[in-house]
Amino acid sequence: MYTFRGNIAEKFGINAAVVAEYLYAGERELEYMEFADRTWYRCSLKTMTIDNPYLSVDMAKRAVGKLRDGGIIRSKKLSKSGYDHTNWYCFTEYGENLMEGGAYND
Repeated sequence: MYTFRGNIAEKFGINAAVVAEYLYAGERELEYMEFADRTWYRCSLKTMTIDNPYLSVDMAKRAVGKLRDGGIIRSKKLSKSGYDHTNWYCFTEYGENLMEGGAYND
């Protein structure tokens, strides 16, 4: 079973909650850097779907969009190479508060 925060799922849907949990746990698995007083995690949509095979690329893309539009995360292309279009993500202060205060659902 996959664990995610119920407060995120209620507001943004289960797929968004799964992606938020994946990014929030990213400090253990994803490449990261400090930028603009935030920790940013590098992750492609393809990587999200490989690590969460029940999500398609379109499902992950929509989930990221919901989280971004809801003010939970920010995304930027921070790679130095012009060929690397992989997004980097960070949680907003609001997003961190939701993730820290959210109850888990199994």
